[in-house]
Amino acid sequence: MENKNNITVFGATGRIGKELLKLLSQARIPVTAVTRDQNKAIALPGVVWVEADMSDKTSLSAALHGSRAVFLLSSVGKDFVKQQNNVIEAAQECNVRHLVKLSSGVADKESPLYIPRVHGEVEAFLKGSGLPHTILRSNGMMQNWLGELSDSVKQERKFYESTGEGKRAYVDIRDIAAVAFTVLTTPGKHINKTYLLTGDEAINYDQLARVISDVLSETVTYVPLSLEEAGRQMTEAGMPGWAVETFLAYDQAQRNGQAAFVTPAVQDILGRPATTIEKFTQDYADRFR
Repeated sequence: MENKNNITVFGATGRIGKELLKLLSQARIPVTAVTRDQNKAIALPGVVWVEADMSDKTSLSAALHGSRAVFLLSSVGKDFVKQQNNVIEAAQECNVRHLVKLSSGVADKESPLYIPRVHGEVEAFLKGSGLPHTILRSNGMMQNWLGELSDSVKQERKFYESTGEGKRAYVDIRDIAAVAFTVLTTPGKHINKTYLLTGDEAINYDQLARVISDVLSETVTYVPLSLEEAGRQMTEAGMPGWAVETFLAYDQAQRNGQAAFVTPAVQDILGRPATTIEKFTQDYADRFR
């Protein structure tokens, strides 16, 4: 028997997907979590894992059978547009009533940059499909600091970025997941809307260094890199050219003051302030120590 209350989550093994699964499970909402690798599945009450390939519409139809809503998130690669459009088409065929897409904060199908362009192309396809939808455009994510940046802080009490003194209103992925949960479970006024999700305050990396210093009770220093240095490091790390070009453009925009915008979307949808960098750093302090 179809469970018309079921929500299907793509990108379920990623950081945002995992947070969303937890919220849906806690709310006792039945979930189909889609993965290409069952070994990455996490056991949660009410969550059923299925294997599906976004390039294979037959497997997508099986994953979407009986779902009333879909959360669409996938990593950007060369087949990104075709794969996401496949999900949208399969959702239509399965009579899904609402699709929520996580998109780029600067999505634009006319962009010369690959990541914003492909997200913009999918957004245009989704809007033209007639499928009821909500688009969540995310700004820079705080959890992206948990990796190279936090490792550098742990090892050197320094970190290196190429954004100069430019500011950005970084958003916690737990807030993104909470917004997605709210929109998926109470879609009403969110149907066919596009939201740009940011934090409540634009900050630069000097400010982040001071916050981490306060939490660790040790001095942490931000070391600015030139765009050339950053590009060389990304290339040496094996990042594809289109990704290097995109991320350097993001950093250039931030250096120029073009990324300091703040929106009230998180607060408006959740009814509470967005997570601050102070709260984020306290919650993840062990990753920086």
